[in-house]
Amino acid sequence: LNIFSSVQLTIILLVLIITASALGTFTPLETIVQPEKRKMSLTGFISLADIYHSRWFIILLSLFGLNLLACTLKRLKLWRTKFPSGITHIGLLVILAGALITSLFGERGILLVYEGHTQDTFVKSDGSLKELGFKIYLDDFSIEWYDFHDKDTQPRHVKNFKSKITILEKEQAVPAKTIEVNRPLKYNGYAFYQASYDQEGFRWTGFDVVKDPGAPFVFGGFILLNIGVIIIALTINIIV
Repeated sequence: LNIFSSVQLTIILLVLIITASALGTFTPLETIVQPEKRKMSLTGFISLADIYHSRWFIILLSLFGLNLLACTLKRLKLWRTKFPSGITHIGLLVILAGALITSLFGERGILLVYEGHTQDTFVKSDGSLKELGFKIYLDDFSIEWYDFHDKDTQPRHVKNFKSKITILEKEQAVPAKTIEVNRPLKYNGYAFYQASYDQEGFRWTGFDVVKDPGAPFVFGGFILLNIGVIIIALTINIIV
């Protein structure tokens, strides 16, 4: 209990998790669709592609969870005086549980669909194909351009691009939806973000596909964390 409740262990784990998260954030999406870039590992264990679903990152989160749990258990005897601190610890544990759920059961990938065609599978971050359980039909893909340019010498600049799609599930059509940059479509646990398009013929578009089952836990944990911090702040003000 003393080992896992160590503050030094907390700092080490946080530094490692933050560093890994930064690397995962800036991992290029091309690693998902280009297998030759996907395998960057040491003995097949420390992978730099799809960090959030790698075994070593899950182990880091699990160790951090044990660290927080040990700290919480040590403070049970002082629960009355350490109540706000206990709330913040529980909030962190709930956030961590959400992160682990997403790491274990979440999905991320890319879906490409041609205008006037349907697609029901996407390429996962590990290179495998996953069926959605429904079909996406691309009714129309359009691009909005900025007006300021020299039509004779300068290329046009993209202002926005969006896709009008229809979801087909069990041969039943869901009313058409429009996906724009920063305005994703959420359906059946998946979120579809407008990400790319065919820059030569504008024949197809690409969506980032994200399934994040741990998100509700993360949001709930942040609420508990903020409640604990607010109570601590109020307590300090009262004492002062």
